[in-house]
Amino acid sequence: MNASARVIHARPGLGATARVAQGRELVILRIRIDQPVLILVERGVKTVRAERGAQARAQPGQAIVLAGGQTVDFRNAVSEGAHYAARWLVFDPALLDDASYRDAAARSDAANRPAAPVCLLADVDPALTAAVAHAEQALAPDAVVPDAIARLRLLEAMHWLLEAGIVLHSASLAQDVSARVRTLTAGRLERDWSAGRVASELALSEATLRRRLAAEGTSLSALLVEARMATALTLLQATEQPVSDIAAAVGYESPSRFAVRFRQRFGFAPTAVRGHDRAQ
Repeated sequence: MNASARVIHARPGLGATARVAQGRELVILRIRIDQPVLILVERGVKTVRAERGAQARAQPGQAIVLAGGQTVDFRNAVSEGAHYAARWLVFDPALLDDASYRDAAARSDAANRPAAPVCLLADVDPALTAAVAHAEQALAPDAVVPDAIARLRLLEAMHWLLEAGIVLHSASLAQDVSARVRTLTAGRLERDWSAGRVASELALSEATLRRRLAAEGTSLSALLVEARMATALTLLQATEQPVSDIAAAVGYESPSRFAVRFRQRFGFAPTAVRGHDRAQ
C-alpha cells in the first residue's frame, strides 16, 4: 500500500488494513476492539489503555498489539503543526485456529504467560514491517492474490509477532449476542436495522433478542449507534471521503444530525479528526 494512501482494504475471513491519519491531538474513549490488531505508529504518539488498566505508549517506529474482545481508550498525540499517522492490520479470529500458528504459539516463550490485552513492541523487526506491507498488498481490492496466498501473508505477520514474544488473542464470543449483532450489521450500517429484522437474521424472537442484550448490559439501539460512530471515526481517519458521504454510509441522511450525534459520542466534531475546528 502506498505510504500516503488513505484507504481501507478488507477480505472476509482474513482481515483488514488501513492507514489512519489525524490532524490534531484527540482522546478517543471506549472503542470496541473485536479482532486482534497490530498498529504501527508512523507519526505522533499513540497511547492505549485497556479496560483493566493495562497501558502501552508507542513512539514513531514502534507498534502496539491489541487482543480482540475488549474496549479500549486511545490518545493520539501530535506535536505542533504535525499529524498523527499509523498503519493498522486487523486479523480475523479464524486465523488464530490455523494449525501451524497454534503449534508455534504453544511452543513460544509467551505460551505460559497470561494473555495480555495490550502489548508494546518497542523494537519492530524490519521483517515484520515487510510482512505487514505484503499483507496490505494482498488485501487490496485490486490485488490478484488468491485468498490462500493472502492468508499466508497475514499468517507471516502473525508468526513474526510470535518471534517477538507476542501471541494474538481474541475473546470467545460464541454466546455473545452483542458480538453477533455487530458482525451482522458491520459493513451494512446504512440499512434500517429494526429489532424485527435483526432478530430474524439471528434466528431469535424479538423478545429473546431484547432480553439477551439487556443481560449483556446493552440494547440494539445502543449497539447500532456505537457501531455507526466507530465506523464513522475510522472512515474519517482512514479515507478522504466527504463527511456527508460518511454520514450516509453509516445510516444518517442528514449530515447535521450525524455531526450532532458524533460530537455527543466523542466530544469533538467530525471535522476535528482531520484537523479542522469549524463546526460541522
